[in-house]
Amino acid sequence: MEMYPRLYVGETVNNPDKLIHKLKRHAKRVDAYVITLSKNPYDQLEIYEAKYLVQKYYQKNPPYIIGIAGNYEEAVGIIRQIAEETVAAQGNGCIKEYLKCYM
Repeated sequence: MEMYPRLYVGETVNNPDKLIHKLKRHAKRVDAYVITLSKNPYDQLEIYEAKYLVQKYYQKNPPYIIGIAGNYEEAVGIIRQIAEETVAAQGNGCIKEYLKCYM
């Protein structure tokens, strides 16, 4: 599982290093949400409950994690922040293109 070098971390995430360690170990009891790059060419980002990443599909096809949040609303807020940064930097809404500049 790969993590974005400039990982976006929500304010309600108490110990991000511990959470990242749990995600990489595919721990089953992770109460968080992850923001990932979409593998679908028509979408840009996706939000998942971290507990779903223990499924075999995600172990064989690990997502590229852009951000972590304590709850769904916070994850949506992080996506909004990323979108605003993208528009400010590039003048368009191509989030994937913007994020790839820092990969």
